[in-house]
Amino acid sequence: MTVLTAMLDIWLDKSICSDATAKTTVVQSIESILSTLSLVRQHDMETPDFHVLFYAAPSLQRSSVVNIYSSGFTTITIEDGSKDSPLTNQVMEELKQKLKKALQTRMERIPLIKRGAPVPNYYTTSDERILEYDFDKIVFESDSKYQHVKILHSPTLGNCLLLDDMQNLAEKDINYTRGLMNYKQMCYRDKEILILGGGDGGLLHELLKEEPKHVTMVDIDEMVINACRDHLRGACGDVLDNMAGKNYEIIIDDCVNKMKEYIEKGRLFDIVFNDLTDFPISSEHQGGHWDFVRKIVDMSMKLLRQNGRLLNHAIGVSCPSSLETYEKLLKSLPVNVEFSKHSDHVPSFMEEWVFYEIRKLE
Repeated sequence: MTVLTAMLDIWLDKSICSDATAKTTVVQSIESILSTLSLVRQHDMETPDFHVLFYAAPSLQRSSVVNIYSSGFTTITIEDGSKDSPLTNQVMEELKQKLKKALQTRMERIPLIKRGAPVPNYYTTSDERILEYDFDKIVFESDSKYQHVKILHSPTLGNCLLLDDMQNLAEKDINYTRGLMNYKQMCYRDKEILILGGGDGGLLHELLKEEPKHVTMVDIDEMVINACRDHLRGACGDVLDNMAGKNYEIIIDDCVNKMKEYIEKGRLFDIVFNDLTDFPISSEHQGGHWDFVRKIVDMSMKLLRQNGRLLNHAIGVSCPSSLETYEKLLKSLPVNVEFSKHSDHVPSFMEEWVFYEIRKLE
């Protein structure tokens, strides 16, 4: 069953809310529009702060709620669960124009939301703006010990990996992988490389084309690796078919534990990739997620040779305060570094994504 949700926002003059006659006229205009959808008032409740009215067409599985706030701001929400719903964006635009003509005030229509679809299609950008996708099939879905793992198919993106309902990598996301690599600006030939995370296999697959000396990839979630091996081959190729090759090794472990082990053994790398979680939106430097980011950067520096590089993805360009916080973190490190950033549009994120290259100075 799919339920359509249509929404209109109306900016009434505040004085209307304290004028019973004027408000009655507004309600009558709204009801005239709702009646074209067979919606009839069933109930209403008025308080000093808002007036809420409920309308329904029970036999049509259709209802509407109108909220008139004391500020004058008014919302109309219509839900329709009927098989042959008349609701379309065009129909709602026509209703908006009729109501706007009657009320002579500012009005906005929010595009239809489709709820209850067999495949989820609504996710968000890094700064929590709503995105609608064209996913048409659930390819894989399960809960691992660490996270909810989902792979959805899209006609435009191919298969797309989502972890805890956050877009991670799609088969058409070569821009993400090359952005993380700073492709064509970095030389990987004969380099010893450590990947933190990267269980989708996309980064490992692209790096091996650059003829590195050796790549070690450490990811905690075996389910992600197995699911991507089977269903994300457009991004990872066949690199996840074997846990080791002539110049790479995949290790299932907590990367923090592995990094501690490497530090104790004095093992060093030319390049470390942080392909773990996104940066938090909050700009608060201390606590929770930012502490984890700081720990990963600190440990990475201990694993890098002089002039070694730490490369990481960050967050969308629409979150400048997070990027600022990260750069302050980099400037406060106990070792000298220089860093640069660049960005690229990532199709499955539907936004411009920021990547960093950090060089450990002598």
